[in-house]
Amino acid sequence: MKSIRFKLWAGMVILVCFVLFLLWLFQIVFLETYYNRMWISYIKSEVVKINYVLENGNKEDFEKKLAAFAFNNNIYIEVIDKNGESLYVTGSSVSAGKMPMVDSGELEGIVDEVLKGEEVEIPVTHPQFGSEFSFIGLPIEISGKTTYAMLIITPLAPMEDTASILKGQLLYITVILLFAALLITLFLSRSFSSPILEMKRVSEQMASGNFSARINTRRRDEIGQLAETINNMGEQLSKIDQLRKDVIANVSHDLRTPLSLIRGYAETLRDVTGKDPQKREKQLGIIIEETERLSKIVDDILVLSQLQSGNVLLTKNGFKINELIQTTVKSYSLLSEKNGVSIILKDLFDVMIEADEVRVSQVLHNLINNACTHTPRGGLITVKMLDKGESVRIEIADTGKGISTDELPHIWERYYKADKTSEKKTTGTGIGLAIVKEILEAHKVCFGVESEKLIGTTFWFELNKYK
Repeated sequence: MKSIRFKLWAGMVILVCFVLFLLWLFQIVFLETYYNRMWISYIKSEVVKINYVLENGNKEDFEKKLAAFAFNNNIYIEVIDKNGESLYVTGSSVSAGKMPMVDSGELEGIVDEVLKGEEVEIPVTHPQFGSEFSFIGLPIEISGKTTYAMLIITPLAPMEDTASILKGQLLYITVILLFAALLITLFLSRSFSSPILEMKRVSEQMASGNFSARINTRRRDEIGQLAETINNMGEQLSKIDQLRKDVIANVSHDLRTPLSLIRGYAETLRDVTGKDPQKREKQLGIIIEETERLSKIVDDILVLSQLQSGNVLLTKNGFKINELIQTTVKSYSLLSEKNGVSIILKDLFDVMIEADEVRVSQVLHNLINNACTHTPRGGLITVKMLDKGESVRIEIADTGKGISTDELPHIWERYYKADKTSEKKTTGTGIGLAIVKEILEAHKVCFGVESEKLIGTTFWFELNKYK
């Protein structure tokens, strides 16, 4: 497979060769013809200017200018009147009325045509030397009438010599340009392809699991932006990989603990306390409790997976949020009493909101459970409502240890622990806040968190009023 560097280099070389080919084609095919046409046009234009002198009646000045023009440009000029008489010859040592390289009979026809007001231009060749000439016949008008015929023979050899010199120069220029083009295109192809090959190498390393690989580039163009994007992708993949490891570790831990308890108490029931009704009931209760905990872990993981995949459709309806808050807080009375934490309701008012009641209930449960988990014994949890006009704001505030500013953006990630040094046993699954985030984003409402270390944390979200 040919590399992109070779393809870029070959493409640029082909382009340069194509341009040089067009240049050569123009020089070989069109250059000589172009110069001849330019030369003949120049002669015609100068003769027209000289004719103005004759038209003004200054015959002597006309002859001087015509002689000088013929001498300076090495051309033959003859002026013939309507009777076919030669009035003036200049530029070549030939007899009047005997144009070189033109047959006498043909010459008479040309003169007649010019005296009728027509311009004549024919190529002629020297019979002895084979040199190319151009025969030109121009009518001379005086007072708007064709009075004389001016016959001109100009050699084309100087034009041919000039074209030959230019072709020789073009050959040298082509060789130099081709050599320079090879070097420049090689440099450009390396300049363009090197960062692309570097991106390929780093991408392959990332594909093999090395997310620390980075692209070193100082470019500020689209290639540099692409390299920066790949570097950012590597950082995100590194974070995702670390999160994956954390998820596996936390899920393994969360599942291992209840499974160990279930197995331990089941073995105890089988071997020791099977005949003691009181102990058996207690141990069966623990087994049931841990089984429910396992079920909760699995349910939360499934819910989060469904929410993140977008497969869950919201069923919005109108309901009283204040009643849902009261019901939810009441369900945590035993847990809060067990943990030594007080939960109070503040500023509740009767209002209908439009949302998925089941999902909002999940949000309230997860936020209150999170507050119970992180509030120390003797602490206070406050659930508060605020009227925001077209929406209602719900706040769940606790008096826990708080969260640092650096950690706040990460708390919505599943299994992220703001206090990684905490040894406190929790009953959560570690993905409660991630579920909260997905549900509220699905509702397209505002939500957030505010926290101060050693003071507490306040989670809040807003829901639109029912219209």
